[in-house]
Amino acid sequence: MTLSVQSKNGMAHIFHPTDFSSPSMAAFGHALRLAVDMGTDLTIMHVDPDHAETNFEEFPRVRATLTRWGVLPREGTKEQLIQLGLGVRKIKAASKDPIVSVMQCLQQSPADMVVVASHERDQLSDWLQNPVAADISRQSRITTLFVPELSKGFVSLASGECRLQRILIPVDHRPSPQFAVEAACVLAAGLKAREVSFHLLYVGDPLHAPHLRLPGIPGWQWQWIFSSGVVVDEILAAMEKTDFNLVVMSTRWHHGFLDALCGSTTERVVRHAHTPVLAVPVHESPETAVVKG
Repeated sequence: MTLSVQSKNGMAHIFHPTDFSSPSMAAFGHALRLAVDMGTDLTIMHVDPDHAETNFEEFPRVRATLTRWGVLPREGTKEQLIQLGLGVRKIKAASKDPIVSVMQCLQQSPADMVVVASHERDQLSDWLQNPVAADISRQSRITTLFVPELSKGFVSLASGECRLQRILIPVDHRPSPQFAVEAACVLAAGLKAREVSFHLLYVGDPLHAPHLRLPGIPGWQWQWIFSSGVVVDEILAAMEKTDFNLVVMSTRWHHGFLDALCGSTTERVVRHAHTPVLAVPVHESPETAVVKG
């Protein structure tokens, strides 16, 4: 997905799968803030493997949340919700395989971004003992925001306040990091983040770092970080050293035999990160340009 900061953000539909857990509520807050600020539709889906009766009142309360955030007045109406440019759809399904249900929903109504909680061991705890969150992203090939259960994230569910000040972008020649750069810019612009520091991490010889197009937006700063060692370890070390609000990574998910066994770099970072990670699938390499100094 290639997006331009100068044009309309290109987002029309955000998809959020939930298991009603506390981590899923944190992810819901991020999905709702993104949908409101970017003027997109929002689909919230719950899959019940036990075929129990699920009341729609159990779903996260959109209007009540927006009222608490001060976006809607008290007793806000559906019409006022629509005036925000936000269309909300709630879906419940009964299935022993949440991946199949989610993929069928996304095939019927394609999304531009998935926002999902990543639980310990990357499981949606109340669904199945499988890496559901990563599987949804890998199979759908949709840009996915993972919100770890041990992270406050960059959106407060209580107030709706968004704190997106420091973004880490690990870069390499493959997959093309330009996709991650553009996605990070679109997200920051969509959330109206005016003072942002983007940190580009390259593990290797600085002379061999990839060339990137970096927009010159007032208030946005670009910094390079160079290190040597094991890529995943260096990414996690950088996250431990600096309090980043978000990590953005280009990904091809499983690529080759070793990745199939151990997981891709992105998947391993998601598995251990306590910071939200935006995984941006790369379908083809965009044209690269020299970095603007």
